[in-house]
Amino acid sequence: MSRESHVERADAARNRAAILAAATELIRERGIEAVSIDDVAAAAGVGKGTVFRRFGDKAGLIQAVVDETAASWIQVASLECRTAGEFAGTLFDHVLASLPLVIAIERTSVRSCEGNFQITVDRLARLVGSTFKAHTVLAVLRGEHIAFLLDQGMTAADVREGVISLADTLAAEV
Repeated sequence: MSRESHVERADAARNRAAILAAATELIRERGIEAVSIDDVAAAAGVGKGTVFRRFGDKAGLIQAVVDETAASWIQVASLECRTAGEFAGTLFDHVLASLPLVIAIERTSVRSCEGNFQITVDRLARLVGSTFKAHTVLAVLRGEHIAFLLDQGMTAADVREGVISLADTLAAEV
């Protein structure tokens, strides 16, 4: 029985990893609204019931995806950036690489992001000189804002350049 339980746990861990990987990729590709539990289950190679049993509902699945991907930003935020512009550019790249997922996270008020957000605010505040200035830069780095600018015809390079310029300008003010 003990060996059988161990196999079930290994299967459960494999299924969980497959479900989270599939959900993350589908959300990145399509956006949260265009992804269903059926889509995730099919992409993960599991039954829909497995997804529901493991995560409860779509909101629970999104929360798990957020929890799973939060570690990547902690690694990015801890990189040594010499300037506010370098940090803002790195954050822009991170947001752009996963834009639909970032927008999904922004639309679902998830507490797991608060700690990561505070790390980001604190790090950026040190580089720009105040918490208010840090929030000013972060406001233009919201996924929905970046998507809006791209939809208006701006290129990613133009938006990135503007974000870096804003951060460096705020850091230079005395």
